Amino acid sequence: MKRISTRLAISFLLVALLPTLPLSLVVRDLLERRFGPAIAGPLETALESGLAESRERLQEQRRELAARAATLAAARAVGDTLLLDGAGRAQPADSLAFFLAARPGLLAVAAGAGDDALPVERRGDALVARVTTAGGAVTVVAQPLPAGMVRRAGELTEGLKVLRAVRAESGRVVLSFVGPFLLVYAALIVVALLAGLLWSRRMVRPLEALVGATRRVAGGDVEFRLERRGPGEVGELVASFDDMVGRLSEQRRDLARLERVAAWRGMARTLAHEVKNPLTPILLAITQVRDAYRGDDPAYRALLDEAVEITGEEVEHLRRLVRAFGDFARLPKPELREGDLVSLLLDVQQLYGAERVELAGVAAPVAGWFDHDALRRVLVNLVDNGLAACRQQREPERVAMTIERREGGARLVVSDRGSGIAAADLPRIFEPDFTTKSGGMGLGLAIVENIVIGHGGTITARSEPGRGAAFTIDLPLTAVAAATPSEDGAL
Repeated sequence: MKRISTRLAISFLLVALLPTLPLSLVVRDLLERRFGPAIAGPLETALESGLAESRERLQEQRRELAARAATLAAARAVGDTLLLDGAGRAQPADSLAFFLAARPGLLAVAAGAGDDALPVERRGDALVARVTTAGGAVTVVAQPLPAGMVRRAGELTEGLKVLRAVRAESGRVVLSFVGPFLLVYAALIVVALLAGLLWSRRMVRPLEALVGATRRVAGGDVEFRLERRGPGEVGELVASFDDMVGRLSEQRRDLARLERVAAWRGMARTLAHEVKNPLTPILLAITQVRDAYRGDDPAYRALLDEAVEITGEEVEHLRRLVRAFGDFARLPKPELREGDLVSLLLDVQQLYGAERVELAGVAAPVAGWFDHDALRRVLVNLVDNGLAACRQQREPERVAMTIERREGGARLVVSDRGSGIAAADLPRIFEPDFTTKSGGMGLGLAIVENIVIGHGGTITARSEPGRGAAFTIDLPLTAVAAATPSEDGAL
């Protein structure tokens, strides 16, 4: 069983490892698509083109501002500070003041700032030009750049830096993704391995128990049952094994019962034959001895009369015993005829009286095939036993008979409130040699069981000492009995 557990665990591990290679290839392909040359190259080109366009636009703005500043300076003799709008128009002094207040240090232009051909430089989101007037004074002209131009240029520059950094660190970036992936997948493999071990143990334990159970059953312990159930099909296998052993145990009990019945029938047949023949000669012999006495001794004649009486009583007892054993040995096959079980119960009630036998469930007929005389004998035997148990318990002599129509037949229950049957005696009450009565022969319930089995039915008993007993008979009521005992006791 350990090999099965190991194989199951390895199977779980292999199933968990199978997706490793394709998943690794997929992850690698995705990372290469995300950071590889096929994406990074065009993206870098686009960023550089956008940044070059922004620079070109800035140079154009510088040239335009330089030209406007030169024109303004040519018309002025003294230096001044001017603010131009996007169209190149000079703005009022208050707009200039507000503009400069929002940008401190804008006019702190170092001497010679800007390129040689175009003395214009960018300060934040504005351009500043320094031109010299005809009188030698310096005029400073400021003009804000178009809205968003500086921001877009900064974003393009930053994006280009990030892209180049990513390309330079592509190997490390890929590892930063692959590393966690491998760790997570390794954890999943460990979980799969543990799950495989747990599942295999859960599956193997019932199989181990099943192997042990088969060995016990093979050793003869057919009463053993498995209480542990496994998952799915394993549980069904264990349940099927229990059902099989249960049927085997029942068949063994039936076989043992049939063997005992056959043995008792053989003994009863022999006993009836050997005892029956001498009974009449014995009684005749003792009677002749008494009749042949011609003396006048009254004491001796009284002794002879007493001997004849005692011998007659014992011979009659032996005859009853022989008849009982004969009936048991030659129990005939039931002659099934169609009839009404309710009528049979009413007949038995009439025999004992309604005050002693109570009926229930007899409102509607229960028709079927059965041997009227044989079942009547069964019910009479059970009622007699019940009344005797009530007398023994000093309870009112009352027996209840209940009939119930069931699918495929009928159920008869005969119950009483008598002394009951001890739990240790219940398994033996249908054996021919068992009786709790001082004068009983132990054949009554054995005959009852054989009649019921002859009808293809079953009889069971339940009892609680001191609180009565109940006998339940299930009959198929079909035209063909399921099992009929033969005269020699075999089925």
